[in-house]
Amino acid sequence: METSTDTQKKMELRRGVIVFAALAVLTVIEYFLGTHAAPTIFLWLIALLKAGLVIWFYMHIQRAFREEGGH
Repeated sequence: METSTDTQKKMELRRGVIVFAALAVLTVIEYFLGTHAAPTIFLWLIALLKAGLVIWFYMHIQRAFREEGGH
């Protein structure tokens, strides 16, 4: 029988893996655009998106905006 803590840990792990995969895909796209003379704005947008993903999911910034009581 799984407890809610186990389920939550599995969800967090799954989310972390999905974000990691998204970062990997964005890096491949970034490399492709960088080697094929794409406009620099696309590289900036991808870099900002990747930075946002890292800050939001791996640095757990979303916890700072949660209401108190839900540890």
